[in-house]
Amino acid sequence: MTNIKPIQRNLQLDVLSPIELEEIKSGTLRVLNEVGVIFPSERALKIFADYGAKVNFETSIVRMKPDLVTGAMDKAPRSYTLSGRVDGTDLHLGDSHTYFATDGCGVETIDFETGEQRLSCKDDVAKMARVADYLSSISFFWPMVSAQDYGKLAPLHELDASFNNTVKHVQTETVIGEEMAHYAVKMAEVIAGNPENLIINPPLSSLICTIAPLGQDREGIEGAMVFAEAGIPVGFMGMPSMGATAPAVPGGALVVANAEVVSAMVLMQLVAPGAPVFHSILVSAINPQSAEYIVGLPEKYLCNAAAVQMAHEWGVPSLAGSFGLESAEPATWQIGRDSVYTALLCALAGADFTIGLGMIKASTLLIPEQIIFDDEIYHSHRILTQGLNINQTGLALDIINQVGPGGHFLAQKHTRSNLRERWIPRLTNPQSVNGDGPADIQMRARAELDRILDEHQPKPLDRTVQNELVSILEAAGSEFIH
Repeated sequence: MTNIKPIQRNLQLDVLSPIELEEIKSGTLRVLNEVGVIFPSERALKIFADYGAKVNFETSIVRMKPDLVTGAMDKAPRSYTLSGRVDGTDLHLGDSHTYFATDGCGVETIDFETGEQRLSCKDDVAKMARVADYLSSISFFWPMVSAQDYGKLAPLHELDASFNNTVKHVQTETVIGEEMAHYAVKMAEVIAGNPENLIINPPLSSLICTIAPLGQDREGIEGAMVFAEAGIPVGFMGMPSMGATAPAVPGGALVVANAEVVSAMVLMQLVAPGAPVFHSILVSAINPQSAEYIVGLPEKYLCNAAAVQMAHEWGVPSLAGSFGLESAEPATWQIGRDSVYTALLCALAGADFTIGLGMIKASTLLIPEQIIFDDEIYHSHRILTQGLNINQTGLALDIINQVGPGGHFLAQKHTRSNLRERWIPRLTNPQSVNGDGPADIQMRARAELDRILDEHQPKPLDRTVQNELVSILEAAGSEFIH
């Protein structure tokens, strides 16, 4: 049985004031009108021109007036559903829950058997999809690593491995380009049953990264238009680096990324009015001494939380980034520190959904047991964001009266029933009372991961559905290889 435990927020964090939100929105509209964004796609340029945007076909720069931007964004839905393939896996964006997912798409893994570091493959995607299917912290699945054993077809094989090994919603961040997107849509239609049900209950969504500063990726944006027309939710992630691809101040970085993301969402509304879209910004910075990329930075954490507010100001769901940190080793103090700021702040800010569990080394390396550590961190955050609801749990004055001075509460039925409901972090508080099992916490995490892989089997796809997916992959292979 699938078990999903999303974060239900009772505490709320606002990083930006209403005035600051309005300033960023106004600054974004000014940049879109006066500076513009590069759209290196002939189809996109023609669509913008048809709707009155100022298009330079030589430079591919599109400038759009505020009325065009706001008019298009008014058509984007604030709430919609991401579907899985069994009951209990639908994610209702905009209902005050925050749904978390795995991270992706890394290129290396620690081998499950030998412990050696190597390039990732399709079987790694499948195994981690099974683990994600089991963990209640994971509401939807990002293919965590690349199916590099399938070359150009890797993105489609990542979807195949995902659909076959989890009943939860799948989101791709590697399917780009018009042709590849069409094949992904066909796979999603097979899972949904038909094109009409795909629109109502989409089992697949897509995230496309923009190109900082103020640019779009041609393959990404053309694939996104295919998804939008098919009714598959599509979002855009700006990844500005302060001091390199964005101004060296948080406000400037947020404006640049916001212009990239919003301009892409505007295009989706011009292509398919009412298309479900979402907004995402992950800010980083460069080290002024070495010019190296820095992930673990206080301003980054605040910007990621601020981006949640910005998305909601535009009236669309927010995908926030968390975990996926710089450390090259699991179970380190650095991951423990930084994951609190990324995951907890974004949940408190009200993100609709969030990615990031299970990867390290800036989301490039899969150490399989890391997802078990992140699962425990997630559930700690889930409890924290609920806050202390004294009205719900009560003050237990009658129990205090019964026990009185000098007594103890262990024998009380009230104590037993409430302790059973309490979530206990099992990695740091293992259930064994006899000292059984590995003492090293990483070994305990690995033992739990191995147990899941040995015991958990998601509901399989019908054989006819599996065969249809194989046929689509074969057709794609013929097109892309020849």
